[in-house]
Amino acid sequence: MSLNELLPTVNQLSHQDKLRLIHFLLLAVAREEGCSLETIGEQGQEAALLNQLASTEAVVWSPHEAYEAAQTLSELLAAAKQENHA
Repeated sequence: MSLNELLPTVNQLSHQDKLRLIHFLLLAVAREEGCSLETIGEQGQEAALLNQLASTEAVVWSPHEAYEAAQTLSELLAAAKQENHA
């Protein structure tokens, strides 16, 4: 079943069932990533998830203070403007 076929059914779920679905998907993705959250008690589940996230390297890029990127974009826009007016 494709996601497009599944979404109308998901929209019909109750609020509680949507939360259960989110929980199910979280556990499934955690298993795929090698982290089993099912065997952890309810109190330790949040701590285990935070530890797993802390040990996972993630790269987040932000355009904030990306002056070189802004300069490059400015140069590309200026070149495109010249090409359009030539």
